[in-house]
Amino acid sequence: MSDTPSESRLFLLYDSSFDDMDAEGCPGFGFVLLFNEADVSQFTAGENPSCPAVSMLFTDHADGSISGDLLGWAHLDAEVFQQYPLGQFLTLMEQAAQVAVNAFRQVGQVPDKLVALNLPDEDLIQFDVQFNDLQLKDKQSELMLAQQLMAGRPYLDS
Repeated sequence: MSDTPSESRLFLLYDSSFDDMDAEGCPGFGFVLLFNEADVSQFTAGENPSCPAVSMLFTDHADGSISGDLLGWAHLDAEVFQQYPLGQFLTLMEQAAQVAVNAFRQVGQVPDKLVALNLPDEDLIQFDVQFNDLQLKDKQSELMLAQQLMAGRPYLDS
């Protein structure tokens, strides 16, 4: 198993300033994709990023479907955008939308951060889902949440 370079970690930060953009009246959640940890520490929600970033909207539709939409790029001329083909962004966005919305459905709170780790050998993206202030009452609740999140990720089997 080869070591994965830290550059393959991508950070999706929840930005509630994008939340009210869904025209259908369904819950939409705004996330901003950042490419390195230094940029994450500099990021302020609701402000234009001073680093390369992609903004996305994840929507939990009334029919139970989940979608991800690209809203735009910051610093499109940055070198990082030459490294990632558009198809990779779309795959990441689709999978991240599934993870974020399923987490919201389970606990009623949008994850504050998703850390995506590309697993090139298996052609999968693994997500670390982080809530800043989620309070689960006991270990059993935590285990049930983890199992429900895994069950809500059907693309892992495809």
